[in-house]
Amino acid sequence: MGCYMTWTLLLFGWSLSSCSQFPPRQYFYINKNMTWFQAQNYCRQHYTDLATFESHDDISMLEPTFSYSSAWIGLFDDPKSWKENLGNDHNSWRWSVTGETGKTNFSTWASREPSFWNAQEACVFMNTYGTWVDTACTTTLTFVCYTVTYQREKVYHFIPTMKSWNSAQQYCRENFIELAMIENAEENAKVFSKIGGQTSWIGLYQVPWTWSDRSHSSFKNWIDGEPTNSYLTEHCVSEQWPHHKWNDAPCSMMWPFICHQVTRLKTTVGMQIKTDADLTDQAVIEQILQQISTRLTHLGWTDFKLEWKTLPSNQTYT
Repeated sequence: MGCYMTWTLLLFGWSLSSCSQFPPRQYFYINKNMTWFQAQNYCRQHYTDLATFESHDDISMLEPTFSYSSAWIGLFDDPKSWKENLGNDHNSWRWSVTGETGKTNFSTWASREPSFWNAQEACVFMNTYGTWVDTACTTTLTFVCYTVTYQREKVYHFIPTMKSWNSAQQYCRENFIELAMIENAEENAKVFSKIGGQTSWIGLYQVPWTWSDRSHSSFKNWIDGEPTNSYLTEHCVSEQWPHHKWNDAPCSMMWPFICHQVTRLKTTVGMQIKTDADLTDQAVIEQILQQISTRLTHLGWTDFKLEWKTLPSNQTYT
């Protein structure tokens, strides 16, 4: 028989990516010349972080007294996350079938790859040598899909039709499982044997640029023609006054910057659960909190802390 227990969930401070006005951000212009990473450290010490923007409404909150040619904001594309291996950061390389890194972290990049040339190369193909190269996802190439046998062995299918990466992904999802996922040298050799000297899409991709505060905001406000990643060194983003358009630049540039402060809030959510589990067991409690945390993260909540508080048996919330 299941038992009922009423409990209270306390949430301390959060950010909702779906609503840039709650909680409100305050923006602060810091007229000190620093590198991007120095500015990040300063903002984290004195405010919340380097500025995150989720909409034009956020940009309109910048004070008209802010005056600068260039000022750092919190957007950057750390090459440590994607240059040499399959990492676990927001802008790391991912396999399209899972949206996550492979279990083995296997990779076989061509020399000087990946490069993120012209700040456009976010999809990966296998070249005629069997190694991997990043290029613009709009490029049209042949591609390789895969299925899985009952023995959980991947079977690769070469498709000679020329498509962009996204169109190839759609084709694979409709007719097979996905674009090719490759997790070891043996699988890489199998794909190479299928492409017959063609350059062909595989299922590896990345979503460039991430915010310093790990916000999931997808809002961008680039200057026309930007970003460019000129000389493969432009990994941090500045805002240009007075139109508030963005440009990528070397992180070592010495510029003023914009911080933001998020108002910390606390709320109580009353919930009632029917379960056979022992809700006095700390391991059970931690498991439930982890499930709630995962769900809130998927909904776009960030920077929150959960606290479990059991109410007296004669006290409930209505």
